[in-house]
Amino acid sequence: MQKHKRKNTTGRKYISKSDTVLHRGELVKVNAKGSGCYTYLLKVLFEQFDIGLDKWGRLVFIMIELHQSELTENNTRMTQFRKRLTTRLNAQYGDLEIGFAWVRELEKSKAQHYHLALWLDGDRVKTSHYVCKLAKQVWEEMGGFYSKNRRSYIYVNSPEARLDALHWLSYLAKGRGKGYKDSQTKDYGTSRLKTKLIKNLLTEQGKHIRAKT
Repeated sequence: MQKHKRKNTTGRKYISKSDTVLHRGELVKVNAKGSGCYTYLLKVLFEQFDIGLDKWGRLVFIMIELHQSELTENNTRMTQFRKRLTTRLNAQYGDLEIGFAWVRELEKSKAQHYHLALWLDGDRVKTSHYVCKLAKQVWEEMGGFYSKNRRSYIYVNSPEARLDALHWLSYLAKGRGKGYKDSQTKDYGTSRLKTKLIKNLLTEQGKHIRAKT
């Protein structure tokens, strides 16, 4: 499959070259150098990150790159990778809720690569070492090759660390490299963490429905 022209960018079509974005009432610095950032992606990524921070109080934020030798028309490999990694993380840490975001990019290489961000409860996971080790094992078992960042994680336990992590996370929203895919193929995905209030409401609704049946 050859590179497709950029198209089907509904939901993330606006690119901003500004180095800040308004998020939760504050201006947050973003990495908009070069190709700028998709504003919708920034909104989704930042909100999922902050929901995780709201839930856990502190967290470990991890960034990794996943490469492969052949172009694929879909993201089945990424879906399988996340499921297998989650299984191994749960085996190590117990039932672990995981915040995540991935983006699919295709530039000069003949195959797409993925950027993956993970954020985890900082009281249960202290560093990136074991998480990155498992991610490398799983991806290489699936035939890909793992690229380690010079900086692999940020322990977020202060307002300054949060802003640092959000700036790093904003790299996933960059305009460059996205859109070269089939029309039905997504070029990003995120977790669906829910706020405590929404989660409690859904739990109560579930109890009410079960009580009526």
